[in-house]
Amino acid sequence: MCGINGIISNNQSLDLSEINQMNCMIKHRGPDGEGILKHKNILLGHVRLSIQDLSSKGHQPMSRDNKKWIIFNGEIYNFKQIREELKNNGHKFFSKTDTEVILAAYEEWGFKCFEKFNGMWVFAILDKEKDEILICRDRYGIKPCYIAKLKNKIIFSSEIKGIIASNENFIIDNNAAFYSNDIIREKYFKTIFKDIEIIEPGHTYLINTNNLEVKKSRWWQGLNKIPSINPNKKNIQNNLIEKLTEATKIRLVSDVKIATSLSGGVDSSIIFSILNKLEKNNLLDLNPFILNYSNNKTFKAALNFTEHLSKKPTIINTEDTLDSNTLNELDETLSTLETTSIYFKQLVLYRTQKEKGFKVSIDGHGADESLGGYARFFPYLSMQFINSLADSYGAIFNTKGNKVLEKKIKEHGLPNLKNKFILNPSNFFLKESKDNINRYSSSSPSFDPPDSFLEDKEILKDFDYQFQIQYLDATYGNLQWLLNKWDKASMSSSVEIRSPFLDWNFFQYALSIPGYLKVENGENKSILRQAFKNYLTKEILDLKIKQGLPRQKEKFDQYMYDFITNITNQNDFLNHISWDGKRISNDFKNIEKREDVKRNVWEVILIYLQQKGYIKKRKHCIDSKNSIVEKFNLLEH
Repeated sequence: MCGINGIISNNQSLDLSEINQMNCMIKHRGPDGEGILKHKNILLGHVRLSIQDLSSKGHQPMSRDNKKWIIFNGEIYNFKQIREELKNNGHKFFSKTDTEVILAAYEEWGFKCFEKFNGMWVFAILDKEKDEILICRDRYGIKPCYIAKLKNKIIFSSEIKGIIASNENFIIDNNAAFYSNDIIREKYFKTIFKDIEIIEPGHTYLINTNNLEVKKSRWWQGLNKIPSINPNKKNIQNNLIEKLTEATKIRLVSDVKIATSLSGGVDSSIIFSILNKLEKNNLLDLNPFILNYSNNKTFKAALNFTEHLSKKPTIINTEDTLDSNTLNELDETLSTLETTSIYFKQLVLYRTQKEKGFKVSIDGHGADESLGGYARFFPYLSMQFINSLADSYGAIFNTKGNKVLEKKIKEHGLPNLKNKFILNPSNFFLKESKDNINRYSSSSPSFDPPDSFLEDKEILKDFDYQFQIQYLDATYGNLQWLLNKWDKASMSSSVEIRSPFLDWNFFQYALSIPGYLKVENGENKSILRQAFKNYLTKEILDLKIKQGLPRQKEKFDQYMYDFITNITNQNDFLNHISWDGKRISNDFKNIEKREDVKRNVWEVILIYLQQKGYIKKRKHCIDSKNSIVEKFNLLEH
């Protein structure tokens, strides 16, 4: 797990300090090493978190022949098997890293090698002979990457702040920044900055380093990898156990200590139970980390489960509400997480794991997206059933007439239905209300769905409603937002998250299970609960709630009021190009009378503080003699 940076310029007179600044900005992703490669008009940067082969042989940028060079962020869990296959084909290896295996696999199979990889990744491969750079991102977007395609330069990085640390100037895109929330931006693969976009999951970006032309292509389309499901319920349960156990086992490949966390919910408890059943691994510590906070409805269940398995947890106490300390550090926190959604509890979890000497954490993310864990999926499942019933009514009416139909409805106590529900996948991108636009921005959102969505939409017509929504949710939006949030939180403390539920073999299988097995007897993820009922305690199985880690609560008390008043009176805020600072300052005087004003002002404050945090971080990374106003000015014209 690491961080990558890259600059391709139409000017061969490159400034090495620029890539140094970018590396510095994301140094938390790789505190164990740093490397830079300059070739013609190209600069590649890498910061290393050493997990596989801790020796200097894992240094990046890496090459096997001085022709192709790679910078890599992620893990290929099955790299040892692929390496053996490559050895049988005549390849020799100088290291024990998965990075070198990627290079050799690319040399052997080209683009087809991506389908062999089981893991999470973003890597860039420079081919000196072809004058091109290939950027490839994993199937679901587990590892983040961003790109800025400018007139005279292309810049990419594992984090937004890596790109901002370059010598270019980036300003807020009002249409993206003030249109609802981070999840919606993720649907369109947008950021709050003009010219900075998210590299799409399951895609390659091929950059011609001579003319800066970028060709985007899709190497992974989940709809083409949907397995056939044996309708036997017991068979499905056995497959879930087998696939998830293998997914957990393969994620233990490591040369450093591995931790795990436990919430007391079904997902993390299943992973924790599987870990306890696997063969002993000296690098795996089975004493879990547990977060404790007010209104945590699963904390007691987590404690009891660790006692049931004879383990000793590390309990981490966190606060629910923004207080004076968290408010004063808000600029740093928002720029660390690269979000304006205030989910902070993850930060203290991985900070504690790092303090205890861990670099890897096995966690339980991803089950909700494939197995129907969210309440928003349930109406679509109901619609499918209602449509089936309406179709049955139509068949009776057409063959026997209305009298027989009414008789059958009365005999069986069925509801009267006349209309079917129609779901248009296009609405996944159109349903957001323009009422969500912030009153203090002149934005007028008009984004087009990505081309990959237009391809998927035609195929999805042949799938049921529940599958359509879950697939779209996992491919365009919520899953990417979730993964981004957890990645930034863990990597801020140099801890790598591994999620067995996101193993592509398991995820695709779980996604394909019929919806009526996912919600049954008033339980979400019912088939998962039934499959692992012998792994869990009755207390955990009986918990019907869906909790997750809640966001921090804003308490608009006198301290918060003074905090916001101070910000709205700052010159940078008052004269900001992206909003009317003077209007906001005046409106805030009557904030207690207007809840909509309070919400809109706070949204602007969060964006402003995030920018201030970026500036602070970059100031730390540049020569103190350089003028921050000249080189990095997000807040003024």
